[in-house]
Amino acid sequence: MIKKTTYGYTVEKDNVFLDVVFYSDSIVRFSYSEENKLPDSTIAVIAKPMKMDVELKGHSIKTKDLQIKINENSLTVEIYDIEGNLINKDKKVDLNNIQVSKELLDEKAFYGMGEKYGWINKIGTDTVNWNSDVLGNSPIHTGTVKEYHTSIPFYIGLSQNLAYGIYFDNTYRTYFDFGKKVEDTIDFRAEDGRIDYFFIYGPQLSKVVRGYSDITGSMPLPRKDFLGYQQCRWSYENRDELMTVAKKMREENIPCDILYLDIDYMKDYKVFTVDSEKFKEFKEMNDILKGMGYKLVVIIDPGVKKEEGYNVYDEGVEKDYFVKDSNGKIYIGEVWPGDSAFPDYLREEVRNWWGELHRELIDYGVDGIWNDMNEPANFCTEAKTIPENTIHMDDKGQSRTHKEIHNIYAMLEAQGTYEGLKKISPNKRPFVLTRAAFAGTQRYAALWTGDNSSIWEHLESSMAMFMNLGLSGYSFIGGDVGGFTHDSNGELLTRWTQLGAFTPLFRNHSAKGTINQEPWCFGDETLDITKKYIKLRYNFITYLYNLMKDSSDKGDPVLRPLFYHYQNDENTYNISDQFMFGENIMICPITRPKTNHRMIYLPEGKWYDYWTQEVIQGGKFIIKKAELDTLPIYIKASSIIPMDKITNYIGEEDNSLEIHYYYGEKGKYNLYLDDGLSFDYKNGKYTEIKFEIEPVDEYLTISGEVIHEGYDIPNIKIVIHGFVKGNKVTIEGDKLNFDKEKRVRLNINK
Repeated sequence: MIKKTTYGYTVEKDNVFLDVVFYSDSIVRFSYSEENKLPDSTIAVIAKPMKMDVELKGHSIKTKDLQIKINENSLTVEIYDIEGNLINKDKKVDLNNIQVSKELLDEKAFYGMGEKYGWINKIGTDTVNWNSDVLGNSPIHTGTVKEYHTSIPFYIGLSQNLAYGIYFDNTYRTYFDFGKKVEDTIDFRAEDGRIDYFFIYGPQLSKVVRGYSDITGSMPLPRKDFLGYQQCRWSYENRDELMTVAKKMREENIPCDILYLDIDYMKDYKVFTVDSEKFKEFKEMNDILKGMGYKLVVIIDPGVKKEEGYNVYDEGVEKDYFVKDSNGKIYIGEVWPGDSAFPDYLREEVRNWWGELHRELIDYGVDGIWNDMNEPANFCTEAKTIPENTIHMDDKGQSRTHKEIHNIYAMLEAQGTYEGLKKISPNKRPFVLTRAAFAGTQRYAALWTGDNSSIWEHLESSMAMFMNLGLSGYSFIGGDVGGFTHDSNGELLTRWTQLGAFTPLFRNHSAKGTINQEPWCFGDETLDITKKYIKLRYNFITYLYNLMKDSSDKGDPVLRPLFYHYQNDENTYNISDQFMFGENIMICPITRPKTNHRMIYLPEGKWYDYWTQEVIQGGKFIIKKAELDTLPIYIKASSIIPMDKITNYIGEEDNSLEIHYYYGEKGKYNLYLDDGLSFDYKNGKYTEIKFEIEPVDEYLTISGEVIHEGYDIPNIKIVIHGFVKGNKVTIEGDKLNFDKEKRVRLNINK
C-alpha cells in the first residue's frame, strides 16, 4: 500500500522501503533503502523536495505531468505521461546487486554520461564511472577505455516525441549498459551503496537538461576575461620563458588573456610554494603581466609532499587533515613530489584550511587555480589511485572508505578551492579548472578533458565529448588545443584552433618532451590562420558571455548537439562532428588531415554561410569546400548576434558593440552586460537590452528596449545581413539612443 509521508510517498515490502519524492510535476526521485525514512542524497544534489498536490489512487500516483504505477510486490515502477503513454518501465529492481533494469522502448538514442570517448549516441554501448588518471592506466585514450577523469551517472533517452533523463545518485563505481548485452534492456548498477535515482521528464530535451541542473546546480557566471584565449605548456620552466611567450603574443598581435604555470613553478613540486630561483620576484613578474593584460593561472595538485619542516605537510599532520590507511596511519602515496599525503576534503574544516592556503598565491597576483591529478592520481599502485580501503572522516566523525569517496574527491577539492578563493577576494569571481569531476562539480570549477593526444582522432572525438558533457550539466569546458601528448603539426594545430575558438574554455596546452605548439611554431601560414581564428573568438566574446549567463541561470549548455533544437529531426540524432554554438550559430569543423571539404547537415530553415553570406535552404545534407583557412560556420536566418571589436585582451578598452541581424523573420535577442569580474551584478549592477528586428513590407522595424539598466551601455551599431542583396547595411550607433521610454524605432528604406 502506498502511504503518504511528510516528504512524499512510501511503499514497504519485506522491510525494504521505496520512497517516491517529487521535486516538481516532472521530476521524481525513487529511493530504495531499509530505513523507514528518506535517505540523504549525495553532495551532488542541491534540490529540495516539494510538497505537491498529487492524486493518489490505488497503486498509482499522478502529477500534472506524470502518472507513476508501482508494483508493490516487486517494487518496480512504470511511468506514463499524463495522456497515458508509457515512457519508462522497470524490468527488474535487484536490491542485492544494486541494479535497475529497464525496458528499452521507443528510444532512438542515449546521451550524457559526461566525458566519454566515442560517438555522441551511446545506444548499443556500455561504460563505467570511476575517475581515472587515463594516461596513468592507458597509453592513449581510445574507445576501449571505459573509465575517464570524470564520473557523471546521468543519461538522457530521446525519441521525436519524448526526452527523459535518469540521474543515478550513487558515488561508488557505477556501470551503465544501453542495450549492449541485451538489446531491449537498459541497465545501471553500482558496486555499493543503494538504488537512488531521479527521473526527469521532458518531453523536450532542453527541459530535461534544465531539470538536471535544478537537481545538481549550474555553473556560476564566470569572469568574462577567462573566456579569452589561454596559453599553457608543461612547462614554462622559468620567468624568462614565460615572459618571452607573453611578449611574443603581443608582438605578433595575437589576442591572449590567460597564461598558465604547470608543476615546475613550484619548489620541489611542493604545492603552495614558488621556486624563487626559476621565478625571481614572482609578484613583480605578475604585476608586469597584469600591465600587459594577462592573468596568471597556476597548478595545484592534491598530493602534499611528505617532508618535515614543510608547513603544509606539518600542519596537515598536526591537525589530522590527511586520508588514513586501513590501519589508521596517514596514507602515503607517490606523485610528482615523491612520497605524498592526501588531504581529506570530505571534512569542511579541511576544505576551509585548503582554501586559505591559496592566500599567498593570490597576494602574489595569481588570478586562477588549476586542479590537476585529482582523481586522485597515485603512481605507486596498479590502479594508479589511492586504495579503496583508505579511510576518510566526515563532519559527523563517521569513517567512510575511499571506495565511496573516490568519485567525489575532486569535487570536494574544487569546492574547497572555489570557496577559499571567494573568501580571500569576496567580490571577485573565482576561476578554478579541474581535471576530475562528479555530477555537480560544475558549481565550482571549469573542466578540461584531460591528457589528450596530438592526433586527428582526438580532435574529432572531442566534439561528442563536449556535447555530452554539456547535456550532463557541464558548460564551461574545453580540451587541450593541439593535443597534449605527442607532437602536433601546423595543419592539426590550425584545425584544432578553429574548433577551440568555439569552445567555452579555449586553451592551447602541450606536454614536456613534445614539440612546442604556440601559434608561431609551425611557420607563417599556421600563424596567420590560427591568429585569424583567435581573433574571431574575440569577435564573439559578448555572444559567448551571454550564453554563459543563460547556462548559469537555466542550465542550457553552450555547445549543443543539433537535436537540442531539432528534436523532431532524426537526421540530427547521430551527428557527432557538428554542433550549435548557442541556438543560432552552427560550427562544422574539419577533423581529417589533407581534407578540404566535408558533408554538413543543415536542419530546416534558412542558413547564412558566415564567410560568403550565401543563403541556403535547410532540411538537407550539403558538401562544403573548406580550405585550410576556412572553418565552415552557418548562421540561422532571423538571428541577432552581438559582435565585439577585436582587442589584445578583454577589457583593454571600452568596446563598441555591433548587433548583427541576419535577414529572415522576426528576430529577438536579450543582450546582457556587466563588469565581467565582480559579483556586483547580483546587486543589480547589470544592463539587459531586449532587441527585436522585424521585416515589415519594405521596411525593417528595429527596437531596443532597456529592461534593466545598471551598467554602462556601449556605443551600438546595427548591421543588417541580406536586407540589401549582396551588401550589408550599417546603422551607426549615434542613431540608436534609447529614449526615456527605453525604446527606439528605425525604419530603413529597402
